[in-house]
Amino acid sequence: MDVNRRQLLKAAGLSVGAGGVVAASTTAAAAEEPVDQWRPADSSNYSASNRGVNDINWIVIHYTVGSYGGAINWFQNPDANVSAHYVVRNSDGHTTKMVDESDVAWHAAGFNSNSIGIEHEWVEGQDGFTDALYQRSAAIIDYLAETYDIPKNYYTSHTAPCNASGGIIGHMHTPTDSYCSSSNSTSCPGPYDPDKLQQYLGDGDGGDSTFEMDQAVHTTADLNAREQPGTDSPIVATMPEGSAGRVVNGPESADGYTWWGLHFHAENVWAWCAEPWLEACPTFCHGTYVESTGDLNVRSGPSVNDTVRSTVPEGTRGVVTQGPQNADGYQWWYVEWNDGSEGWSVVDYLQTA
Repeated sequence: MDVNRRQLLKAAGLSVGAGGVVAASTTAAAAEEPVDQWRPADSSNYSASNRGVNDINWIVIHYTVGSYGGAINWFQNPDANVSAHYVVRNSDGHTTKMVDESDVAWHAAGFNSNSIGIEHEWVEGQDGFTDALYQRSAAIIDYLAETYDIPKNYYTSHTAPCNASGGIIGHMHTPTDSYCSSSNSTSCPGPYDPDKLQQYLGDGDGGDSTFEMDQAVHTTADLNAREQPGTDSPIVATMPEGSAGRVVNGPESADGYTWWGLHFHAENVWAWCAEPWLEACPTFCHGTYVESTGDLNVRSGPSVNDTVRSTVPEGTRGVVTQGPQNADGYQWWYVEWNDGSEGWSVVDYLQTA
């Protein structure tokens, strides 16, 4: 069923897909850091820094593949060249903090500078994790989300950090570079269950939960997009996790959810979606359709020193596929333009189409 823009002007889409993205549940966010002891990692195993709220966006989930005590000892070994901020014991959730959040632990290659790593004890033959571990893991995440304004959506794709402003992600899905072109080759965090984690997370979102008109957003799970606001409204389409859209209407309230009218340009879908499974992009998402607001140089790299491949006229449309990159005082996005050209352009002359 096709729903055009005029038909859209009321709210629709709810259905959580695979990947552990579900509504957060009941416990309150932790007021104090839930840590039992401080045993610092060797200074050769992390980078001293001075990170703050604006620098920390992601929480990375790991498992130790070894004992709790063994992980602590290893991070204190100057030959390890690895560390994490927290280590959680499986039997009772006992937690050791080893690297201050302001410092950069070495836990996920290519993804350390803006993240915090949590190790969870797991040994060969262990049948999953205990409720006590999940409870403490959730308490740590609640604390970090509140302290650093980190959304509590759990992602299972290495492209997510290029589309989302922050969240929770398993080590195996962390990208190895800022282009999100590949993920770390690991099975970590093993049997860690995102759905089980969500049962213990507090209600706080850890970030802004509302959007503005024309803002770029994306879906955080496979999501039913509906004709009107409400779970009984007909489904227009099921949008895959990571689908990029633009806010064109809302918010509206129905069936206990806040709904937003979206235009998914690539699929030409106009529909309503429920807010818990939407997240704002950092300016644009990969897949966001944009339009040049002036004659715009398209360069071979994200710098004013890189070669100009072409100049697209004002009003040219294209799709964002890489970025952002920051250089020379500008934010740059890689756009594949409808005229066949592609390359890096500054955000100052781009708007959502």
